[in-house]
Amino acid sequence: MNEQIDLSQLWNVIKRSFIAMILLGILGMGIAYFGSKTFIAPKYAASTSMLVNRKQDTNPNMQLNAQQADIQIINTYKDIITRPVILRAVADDLTSPHRVVAKKGTKAVYGTRYNATTGIQERYVVKAAEPAQYKLKPAKYSNITEADLGKMVSVSNAQNSQVFSVNVRDTNPVRARDVANEIAQVFKDKIATIMSVSNVSVVSKATANPSPVSPRLKLMSIIGLILGVLVALLWGLIRELTDRTIKDMDYITNDLRLVNLGIVNYVQKMSDLDEAIEKSRDHSDSKSNNTENVDRLGYPQRSRRRI
Repeated sequence: MNEQIDLSQLWNVIKRSFIAMILLGILGMGIAYFGSKTFIAPKYAASTSMLVNRKQDTNPNMQLNAQQADIQIINTYKDIITRPVILRAVADDLTSPHRVVAKKGTKAVYGTRYNATTGIQERYVVKAAEPAQYKLKPAKYSNITEADLGKMVSVSNAQNSQVFSVNVRDTNPVRARDVANEIAQVFKDKIATIMSVSNVSVVSKATANPSPVSPRLKLMSIIGLILGVLVALLWGLIRELTDRTIKDMDYITNDLRLVNLGIVNYVQKMSDLDEAIEKSRDHSDSKSNNTENVDRLGYPQRSRRRI
């Protein structure tokens, strides 16, 4: 079906569908807002920054080349961070109990004294050494796997910058912070053995951000509003294109080239035909009575008396 619609028809559709567009727009905005808030779990972001240190060299050209090499190697670092060699170790550290120092050890304190018998200085223990005391700290989390970390972690860096960021998104802001910091620490410890380098350091640690980064309720509300308006407009266009009623007499004479034989006005629904005829007859009688006292020129006749 080839249907065309001009701008005037489109404007008429907009005017006729204006109220529907407003109502459906508000309805779509409300559904998008409360639906996103109810059914989509909020996610929080945490980020830690790491630096690839510039290699020191007395030659300025060599310093520039070393800097460019450090920037290029960031892509390798980004790939290593998302590999199982790092993520598996992070998952084990977060889900396994580990030993922490409860009390630091102390070294022995020695003193010296002169031995008159031997004639030499002897060293003796003033205070014995105390070993460090450890305690077993329970695991922070019990349900983090390597696959989960792969979905949570992403790495980014600015162009021509030696700093790159480890970004983590999770439904818990504290857990996102812990995962980001643990990845940075594990990567810093393991990269020395993986690539035999030691020029990576942690610039800033991740912090827990209580403000969610998704879903973006304002954006979802705007999308719902636009979709509601478009649905109302589309429904109005469909009604306009599928409407087969004749709205203009020129369409019959000009487009269909038919002869106009007359116009049938709208007739209200009648409950009883006899009652309608009786009302019409009464209406005709009342008109005739009103015109009896009117002369030919339209002036009311006056009654005359002979004296």
